[in-house]
Amino acid sequence: MINIYGLKNCDSCRKAIKWLNDNNHTYEFFDIKVNPIKKSKIKEWLTVHGIDKTLNKKSTTWRQLDQNLKNDFQSDALTILENFPTLIKRPFWEINSKVSKHLEPGFLDKQKKHLKELKK
Repeated sequence: MINIYGLKNCDSCRKAIKWLNDNNHTYEFFDIKVNPIKKSKIKEWLTVHGIDKTLNKKSTTWRQLDQNLKNDFQSDALTILENFPTLIKRPFWEINSKVSKHLEPGFLDKQKKHLKELKK
């Protein structure tokens, strides 16, 4: 089972869901605004993918974030991501409720390729 974490109005998440539907994948979508992510899950994501692949520095939330929080991000990433979940790159993937280092956040060709491999 594929778990997708994102926002219902996120273009990348909508494209990913459409692609999954078109390719007959079974998945569950979790809107991170409606279903807040637990700190333990964020910690797991950071452990597997690191800050650079987890943090979305292109987001509006990042651009509007207080400079002090940006400066402290490396030391307090877990709490900041918990308080500002829209800073997490989207979509964020889990396979069988586990984050995989082979399936990075986002929805590009490399994610599609990995998802196709799951169907084999």
